Order: sequence, then structure tokens, then C-alpha cells
Amino acid sequence: MKSNSLHQFRPVGLVMHDLGQYRVVHSVEETAEVLLREWPADDGEDFCEAVKTCFEGMHDKATPDAVRAALIKAAREVNVMVIE
Repeated sequence: MKSNSLHQFRPVGLVMHDLGQYRVVHSVEETAEVLLREWPADDGEDFCEAVKTCFEGMHDKATPDAVRAALIKAAREVNVMVIE
């Protein structure tokens, strides 16, 4: 998925030990892709909030930094290691 430079934020590294994956996320669009296709769990409260914030960010109703913060919170919810 191609990123819109207006939706970029400071990179976040994600280490998903259970899936054996490492991913660096740079944008709202990449966050949506990770949450919807690669996330280890899809039933947490912080996960749902991150998905909602992502869609808001894609429609310019949430800032990229708000999406980044929601991603980090969702990662902590499922013990995905975050490298800032």
C-alpha cells in the first residue's frame, strides 16, 4: 500500500514474537494494513480503538500522531514489543 506523505509519522518498530515478525510502520496506511492483516489478536478494546483512529486518520479526522499513539497502545495490549 502506497503511503501519503501527509499521513506519515515517526517510525514505530513492532516485534510480534508469536508470529515471528518484525515490522516498521511509518504511516496511517501502514498502520491500517498491520492492524487488519497481521495483528495477533482482533478482539481487544485498544485494538478496536486503534482501527477506528486509523480510519479517522485516513479521512483526516485524526492526526498521524494520534494514530501512532493508538497503535502503540494496542501493541502493549497484546504484548507486541514496541521500538520507538
